Amino acid sequence: MDFFLLEKTILGLFVAVFVAIAISKHCGKKFKLPPGPIPVPVFRNWLQVSDDLNHAIDTTLSSIEWGIAELVNHPESQKKLREELDTVLGRGVQITEPDIQKLPYLQAVIKETLRLRMTIPLLSHMNLKDAKLSGFDIPAESKILVNAWWLANNPAIWKKPEEFRPESFLEEESKVEVNWNDFRYLPFGVGRRSCPGIILALPILCITIGRLVQNFELLPPPGQSKLDTLEKCEQFSLHILKHSTIVMKPTA
Repeated sequence: MDFFLLEKTILGLFVAVFVAIAISKHCGKKFKLPPGPIPVPVFRNWLQVSDDLNHAIDTTLSSIEWGIAELVNHPESQKKLREELDTVLGRGVQITEPDIQKLPYLQAVIKETLRLRMTIPLLSHMNLKDAKLSGFDIPAESKILVNAWWLANNPAIWKKPEEFRPESFLEEESKVEVNWNDFRYLPFGVGRRSCPGIILALPILCITIGRLVQNFELLPPPGQSKLDTLEKCEQFSLHILKHSTIVMKPTA
């Protein structure tokens, strides 16, 4: 299956889910506009919403792509994940959002994908007032970039950080949650400026990866033992350099 085709398919599903959620939240409510001109810059706000949605789609799709690539390159992790899904849910029972909390290895696979292949490696912040940190003077309105990728790949903090090891998130000393204030691991940022898309991204990642592994054995293309996982850097994000074709062998 071509990664580009998968990306377009998931993009359509993502937008459909987003629209369905928005409609369901307002279902049954009647809105009445006030008389006169609308005092809201609708066009500008729509562009902002559209821009935010595009960023959310792009980063989520990139993480799905990285997750698939890592599972193709690590068949033992893929097998272990499939065994957990079949054991906990039953063979042929498709994963849904309430099931995620019962699947620690699936959660570990997603966490490890976000750690090793962090789509947004630099988190931008700006201080409103003059500040001092570790002896450094930081003038007001400075643009500060926090290297979240290095925090999640620092060998002083993580065992073998260059390897894809979902098991590390099941070890007591490495247990962290994506949305907690643990500065070893900040794929969505932290605090008031953290990414609000976490409530959609994590379930989408878990369900998409989970269902793919439930229904297919993910394999490299004929003649290859692994996929090329070299990275390319865009303005503020990291993506897989080459969109590879993979073989999806039905498990049933």
